[in-house]
Amino acid sequence: MDGVQLAAELDPPVGAAVVAGLDDPALGDGRLRDVFGEGRGDVLDRALCREIEAARPYFVEDPLRSENPDSYRMLRARTGVPLAAGEQFGSKSEFRQLIEEELIDYTRLDVGVVAGLTEAKKIAAMAETHCIRLATHNPLGPVTAASSLQLNLTCPNVAVQEHQAEPEAVVAGLFTVRPTVLPGRIERNAVPGIGVDIDRKEARRYQAVADERPHLRTADGAFINW
Repeated sequence: MDGVQLAAELDPPVGAAVVAGLDDPALGDGRLRDVFGEGRGDVLDRALCREIEAARPYFVEDPLRSENPDSYRMLRARTGVPLAAGEQFGSKSEFRQLIEEELIDYTRLDVGVVAGLTEAKKIAAMAETHCIRLATHNPLGPVTAASSLQLNLTCPNVAVQEHQAEPEAVVAGLFTVRPTVLPGRIERNAVPGIGVDIDRKEARRYQAVADERPHLRTADGAFINW
């Protein structure tokens, strides 16, 4: 489905109870991606941001590739749609330009990627001074969900926390305590630390195996980043 058409059909049928964010706008042919990954950053991505403004998305995530933050200056001047970026950034230094120049509306910081809560808290504070809100990136499991929750509970500029689907039964069975997910919110618990605990005896039965990431290609067969 065409991205502009999809945005138009979401509004108003979903109503005020649902907010929509657009993840990774376009390949090279104007179609919305059906996989996760950054947009190509070409003219079609920029046009899509302009054309969906009337649908009032919560934000558009990663409309441009992350390697060149300078490009957000151009995009900021050409669209009024809220912009979100940062899930691939690993430190406050990488976030600095987007935050200080106020080129985004939401930081998509990932507690795991920035190596923990200390660096994440610094990035959140930087964002707060520029009225930029947090939309924490969390596509993984209970540990990052709990870590993100602890961060967001301490930040006045939190907007939304991404939450992955419930973990596979095998993974879920390893946790004796994990965040409680309810419609529209995540509840903390009283467990010391970040709020998770595992069955260590059960965990020793499993060997960690790295998954092979999808190998994505454009329409002409060229490789594109995951």
